[in-house]
Amino acid sequence: MTISSVGEFTLIDRLAAVLKDTGPTGLLVGIGDDAAAWRPTPNTVTVATTDALVEGVHFDLSTTGWADLGWKALAENVSDVAAMGCWPRYALVALALPDRLSVRDLEDLYRGLQACATAFGCQAVGGDVAASHYVTIAVTLIGESLPATGADDQPPLLRRSAARAGDVVATTGPLGASAAGLRLLREAAGTEADDAAALVSAHLRPMPRVTAGVVLVQAGVRCAIDVSDGLVADLGHICEQSGVDAEIRADRVPLHPAARARFPDTALDMALGGGEDYELVCTGSAEALARASRELAARGEPPLVTIGRILPQRGAAPRVSVLGKDGDLVRPERAGYQHFTHDVRSGWPKQ
Repeated sequence: MTISSVGEFTLIDRLAAVLKDTGPTGLLVGIGDDAAAWRPTPNTVTVATTDALVEGVHFDLSTTGWADLGWKALAENVSDVAAMGCWPRYALVALALPDRLSVRDLEDLYRGLQACATAFGCQAVGGDVAASHYVTIAVTLIGESLPATGADDQPPLLRRSAARAGDVVATTGPLGASAAGLRLLREAAGTEADDAAALVSAHLRPMPRVTAGVVLVQAGVRCAIDVSDGLVADLGHICEQSGVDAEIRADRVPLHPAARARFPDTALDMALGGGEDYELVCTGSAEALARASRELAARGEPPLVTIGRILPQRGAAPRVSVLGKDGDLVRPERAGYQHFTHDVRSGWPKQ
C-alpha cells in the first residue's frame, strides 16, 4: 500500500494512530485542529528548535531503517533543547514524501519517533504532509526551562555566549562513536559483534543528554552546546559567540572504547570531527563542574570529563587549539561539518 493509494488525509490518520500521549499535562489541543495549544508551566521560558533531515544529505535509506530514522529525527532536536538546559515538551513534524513510499514504512518512521518521545517525555502534537521527489523530515520541538528561582526572576538557560576566560571545558561522555558506527554501516561488515552493535546504535539511535543539561543548569553552569557537527567545530561555535579561545588536550578527550578498539588510528579524529555524538560540551568554573559531576553520579549518570580550558581571545578571530601530550598542535583531519562547503554526495560526516 503506497501513499498515493491512500491519499493525504488517510495517511495522516494512520500516522496519528501511532502516536501516544507521552508529554506533560499542559496540552489543550493536539492533532486534528488547525494548531496545537498548550498551557506553559508558570515562571518558565519556552525554547524552540527545528531541524530538517534530507534524503541523500543527512541519511541514506540503504543504511538507515525507517524506525531508526524516526528516532533520530526527534532525538537531534531533543539534544538541542538539552543543550539549553531545558526539558523537551511538544514536537511538530512536517514530512515531504515521494508518493511511491509505502504506508507501512511511514508508520515505522512514526513508531521510531514515538519511541524517542516516550523515552524523553515529550509528545508529537501536529505537523504537515506534502509531496516531494525526496524524503525530507522537518521537526520543530518546543522545550521548557526550569522555573525561575533567583531575585531577577529569570529562568536559567545554557547559552553558547556564556563562556569566560578561565573556564574549564568538559564533556558529558565519550566521543567518536557515531562516526565509527557510520563507517561500519558503510563497510557493511562485522556489525553483529557487541562492540560494533554499540557503535551502530550510537549512530542510528543517539541518546540526548537531557538530564545532564538540567543538572548543569542547577549546578550553576551557564554555557553548553551539543556535539552535532564535531567537537572542534561545536566548541568553535561557543568561542565565536563568547569572544574567547579554547584549548583542548587531545589525551583527555574521552574516546568511545569500541571506536578506539575498532579504529585505533582514527578514533581521535572521529572524536574531534566526526559529529552526531550528541554529548554536551560545557564550560564553567571548576567548582560548578564538580557540583554537576557529583549530582550526575548521584543520578546514575556518567560524570563530566575535563578536556581543556577557555582563554582570552588572542587573534583576530576566536580559535580552538588541540594540543598533544608534548604540547604541540594537533591538526584534526576532519574539522567538522558545514552545509554548502562539503560535497553532500559524499554523505560525510552526516549520513
